[in-house]
Amino acid sequence: MMKKKIIIIAVSAAATIGIGGYALYDYYVGNHINIQAAASENTKQVSEAQTLTAEQMNKSWTINKESKVYFSVTTSKETVNFEMNGITGTWDFNLQDPAQMKAIAKGDMNQINSGNSDRDGHLKAAEYFDTVTHPEAIFEAVSFEQWNPAWTEGKKQSFIINGKLTVKGKTKEVRFEAESMFKDGKLYLDGATKVTFGDFGIKAPDSVVAKTQEEIQLTLRTVLE
Repeated sequence: MMKKKIIIIAVSAAATIGIGGYALYDYYVGNHINIQAAASENTKQVSEAQTLTAEQMNKSWTINKESKVYFSVTTSKETVNFEMNGITGTWDFNLQDPAQMKAIAKGDMNQINSGNSDRDGHLKAAEYFDTVTHPEAIFEAVSFEQWNPAWTEGKKQSFIINGKLTVKGKTKEVRFEAESMFKDGKLYLDGATKVTFGDFGIKAPDSVVAKTQEEIQLTLRTVLE
């Protein structure tokens, strides 16, 4: 009887250690951030929705505090998302002539958050993003393609934003596939592109338990007023 009790205790202890070990492993290498959904379109029929005019749209729109930028990296375990708050910037909008538009956005690299402060601190170190020396990531739009000047309130417009992204003092030309929509007095801009760690002179970060691929997926979820 005593031998059985010892065996049961040993098995229970092993299971507890195993579960605890997996939880610790998951905390350090797992994903803890979900990318927020893009703004949804209105359910009104197009015929009922309001056609937008240059008078409504042509102004300097300012990125508000709701905005986030995400970057996602794929490790040997899973895809891990990082979010960045503290996004600032403007979009000088011109409905009829996109060649006249200007846009710039800045992100606070010290606000990188993956839900794991140890991992975040690792990425902020001088070996990687070096956020002490280079605290901002900067994107500046250069041109807009596939632009449709006919906008309707609550309906998304798809287009391309070409621009320059600067991280850690190095600049990379990027091409965002974007969607934008005017709804309830706000301008929503979502976008996605891919870059690599190497584009900015950074080695892909690895840990003892997971290796990281070179490619980075960037996702914009910006709101402007």
